[in-house]
Amino acid sequence: MQWIILIGDETFNIDSIHRIKHFGENTISSIENNRFVVDYGEEHIFYDFSESIINDYDFEELQRIPFQNPHFIMMIYKSKDLMKKILSQDNFIRGIYVDDDHGLIMPIEEYIETFSNER
Repeated sequence: MQWIILIGDETFNIDSIHRIKHFGENTISSIENNRFVVDYGEEHIFYDFSESIINDYDFEELQRIPFQNPHFIMMIYKSKDLMKKILSQDNFIRGIYVDDDHGLIMPIEEYIETFSNER
């Protein structure tokens, strides 16, 4: 499994993601209050909200996040293509940031553009 971290302001929470229509999903199941899974048949996407993720960031990384009180949701996936498809949906949240867990923290719009330019 791979993951990225979605970062938003204090209004960003698991319900923000849960309300999105994930095109092509079979079912959406809540696992806990702060975690749910989107089932695509053989593929699954997990979303996990945790207030403690902020503790994994050092000062320099936090400086690249423009939110006063950032909230973090881990998006766990197996298929990078499915992850890209979901983030590229017209109805997916904009104005948030993505941490790709490889040193890049950028606005979601730039992140989408980055993989849109991949050949």
